[in-house]
Formats: sequence, structure tokens, C-alpha cells
Amino acid sequence: TMSNALRAGYSINQAFEAIVREGVNPIAQEFGVFLQEIRVGVNMERALQNLEERVQSEDLTLMVRSVEIARQTGGNLTDVFDRIAHTIRERIRIQGRIRSMTAQGRLQGIVVGLLPILFLFVMMFLDPAMMQSFFSTATGISTLVLVGVLEAAGFVVIRKIVTINV
Repeated sequence: TMSNALRAGYSINQAFEAIVREGVNPIAQEFGVFLQEIRVGVNMERALQNLEERVQSEDLTLMVRSVEIARQTGGNLTDVFDRIAHTIRERIRIQGRIRSMTAQGRLQGIVVGLLPILFLFVMMFLDPAMMQSFFSTATGISTLVLVGVLEAAGFVVIRKIVTINV
């Protein structure tokens, strides 16, 4: 939106206003707050930093840094915004692909993690007397605690394996 607004001849402030008018909340609201800060006398660099602190998005940080550099060096903001938009789209595409490729591992982790719990409930239903010793003896309780700790550790390990940062 900003790139198109700048191509149409808008100033950078007018481009931000276009985002507020045509954008989707909550980001349009955040840019509205940004514009209000500029109107009350906050300089653009500080208003951009405030926006970045409020939103805390890697993509917005990339945009803020690009605007700051382009303003200082006199670069072409339309090209910068086009490149940023392309980078964001590619990142989203890659994240979606990674998510689909790791879906099987996540599902396996869920199934393997839930099997012992399901097995415990099935055994409690089939033979409650046998399972009562797990809840009434020190050995049974320590075994249940050990199983719980190992389940949690397995969950963490599987989560680390299938989590890929882009």
C-alpha cells in the first residue's frame, strides 16, 4: 500500500494515512497512533521507534529500518517497500512450507505423548484394582512421577526437533 501510494505521488505521511484508511486493524490503528504522534510534534524517527516498540514485529522492524535509512540517504522508498513486501511474502511462503513439512512430526509427537495417558485411563477402566497400586504405593507414585517427567522431556525434545526458525 505504501509503495503504491508513493508511486501515485503521495508524501510519506500521506502514504501512512493511506494505510490507516485502507488498512486492516490492528495495524491500521497502530499507524493511526503513529500519525497522531507526528501531528503533536514527535519527530518521525522517534514515532517510528515507538511504533516498532508497540508492535514488536520483525517485518515492521525491517520496514522501520528501511524508512530510516532511505530518509537519511535519499533512497527510493518505492523500491525499498517493494523489496520488503517481496521478502515478507517469501518468508511467509517458506514458513508455510516448513509447517506443512513438519506436520507429520508434530502429529507423531502428539500421538506418542498421549498414548501413555490413554493407556493409563484404559487400564484404570479395565482393571481398577491393579491400577490402584500405582496411586497408593510409594513405588507406584514414583513411577508415575518418572513417567510424567519423561513425557515432558520427550515433548520438549520433539518440539525442538520439529521447530525450524526462518
